[in-house]
Amino acid sequence: MKKYLPKNIFSALAAIDEHIALAVEEIRLRTMRPLMVYTCEKGYCVCADGGLSDSNGLFVSGDDVEQTFLALTGQSPYAYEDEIRQGFLTLSNGIRAGLAGSAHMAGGILRTYKTVSSINFRIPCEAKGIAKDLLSHISKEGCLQSTLIISPPRLGKTTLVRDIARCGGSGVGLYPSRVTVVDERQEIAAGYYGKPLFDVGRETDVVSGFPKSMGVFMALRSLSPDVIVTDEIGRSDDLEALKEVANSGVIMIATAHAPDYESLQNKLFFKKICDERVFDAYVVLSAALGRITVSQIHNCLGHERLNSPFKLKIPEVL
Repeated sequence: MKKYLPKNIFSALAAIDEHIALAVEEIRLRTMRPLMVYTCEKGYCVCADGGLSDSNGLFVSGDDVEQTFLALTGQSPYAYEDEIRQGFLTLSNGIRAGLAGSAHMAGGILRTYKTVSSINFRIPCEAKGIAKDLLSHISKEGCLQSTLIISPPRLGKTTLVRDIARCGGSGVGLYPSRVTVVDERQEIAAGYYGKPLFDVGRETDVVSGFPKSMGVFMALRSLSPDVIVTDEIGRSDDLEALKEVANSGVIMIATAHAPDYESLQNKLFFKKICDERVFDAYVVLSAALGRITVSQIHNCLGHERLNSPFKLKIPEVL
């Protein structure tokens, strides 16, 4: 991060108490507002000396944000048009820098930003073994079943599906499978120039940077997967891709934003998915017992099949 951030901002972040620093998931630079960091529990303003506050912190100037944006793009934003068009840049360490500001459009397409007003550094988390206690609920005779992971934002969906991919691709708690990760936003594998930075499995291929539906169809045509893993479904064109996966006999692991299974049913897209029984299991995550809690599991008919919630944890020995 040092090469991207102004010296005063990096110095403040480097001085944060180590216990908090290890739990930081997001670093936010907003023009004319305090520097902030976020853990899964709350957000903190960061003072110049690394101290944390609920209301005041190191002031982030427009120059700080502009300097950071230029550092992220190697002083040439137009060379990064393809990445910027998605609203974020992926760094070599897997961190994703989300952008907000005033858009420069051409032909109805985002080319770059006229001005950038805020940057969100989202720090991915690898938690090997986090899926261990869930596998028996989403597999049968050692093979994964098609599963939709459901939760509100920032409760660990991506972290969980990353580990499910690793378990399937490496045969950890399951029979080894040919897995394809369709990583549209480069979050699951944290791909950098096509190379996954996280362990997503020995027999796992990664398709990144493509629209989700396109990546799914490409995987089916050319990679002969047993399992396809992807993140955040919900667009209309995703539905046809999901049907194609189901018709091909390939297992699908995906995620969706919703607070619970009942709320999911109120969205037309997911109502169609449930009616057509695309998934065998619906796993609902919450923070009821701490992050990541499995609070509900429903079968393809919508029937609850979990007796009581349980918290997922990283085993001491994999």
